[in-house]
Formats: sequence, structure tokens, C-alpha cells
Amino acid sequence: MALELKVALAALFIIVHSVAHTKGWYYRFPRVDMLTHFIGGLVVGAFIKDFEIAIALIVVWEFIEMVLVSQRSSQFKEDPLNKLSDVFFGFVGFVFGFEFF
Repeated sequence: MALELKVALAALFIIVHSVAHTKGWYYRFPRVDMLTHFIGGLVVGAFIKDFEIAIALIVVWEFIEMVLVSQRSSQFKEDPLNKLSDVFFGFVGFVFGFEFF
């Protein structure tokens, strides 16, 4: 049962991100990524039980995101506060995912 729940959580992340991306919510509502970072953190916490690896993934994702966003920089701007909130919500999601999954 636990694996099925983890896979369902990962599917939820993919669905939420896909809908937000397809509908352009990341551009119209820039803070919607707090939700996707939280759910992504839940997924990381559900599958990865090593604190250092999980934090590294959350931080490395922000660097990857900077590269991806820079390709569309005229449409989507992320300020330093947004980067901090992304890491924060990813970390909070990780803690919950680690504890409950």
C-alpha cells in the first residue's frame, strides 16, 4: 500500500505541474509554484530518506529552474525571494513527505 500512495503522490505532482504549465498559471500567477514545490518536496520525502541528498536535489532543482526560466526570461521573472520560497516550500514538503510516507 505504501508504494501505491507514493506513486499516487508523484502522479499528483505531475498532474498539478502539467495543468499549471499548460494553462500558463506559472506566468499569470507566479506564486503558484509554491504549491508545486511543496508537492515536489513531498515526493522527494516520500522516496528519498537521506536528508543531504534530498536537500541537494531541492537546491540543484533551483539551479536547473534558473536555466529553464532564462530561456523564457521575457515571459517569466523570478526574484530572489521567489527562489528562497521555492527552496523553503520544497524543504517543508520534504519534511512532511519524510515523516508521513
